Amino acid sequence: MSTGTPLLVVGDALLDRDLVGTAERLAPDAPVPVLDDCREQLRPGGAALAAYLAARSGRPVTLVAALGTDPASLQVRALLEPSVTLVPLPLDGPLAEKTRVLAGGRPVVRLDRGPGGPPGPPDTPGA
Repeated sequence: MSTGTPLLVVGDALLDRDLVGTAERLAPDAPVPVLDDCREQLRPGGAALAAYLAARSGRPVTLVAALGTDPASLQVRALLEPSVTLVPLPLDGPLAEKTRVLAGGRPVVRLDRGPGGPPGPPDTPGA
């Protein structure tokens, strides 16, 4: 049951993905760690994370953010619903994703993709 003052969060949404494992050896073809026993952890990012954390504390939360129908947007929606009420804005392109690869709890690399965001203002004739 929700308690507390309702909260409205307006901002960006993105998908944070962590690939977590152990690295005890280097690859034979390059001096890079090999990640073993890899598991994936997903969470909303940006303002969507703030909305998610507030909702976990029991507050009724509404998030206004650009979300589409691409796979990353669908995953963020699934992570937030039903605890966060979504007011989706149009999304231009796929939702931004940040993938962090961690070996033994330490970041090795971060991969960014999906430059999607809200569409720009419409063209104004005569401007």
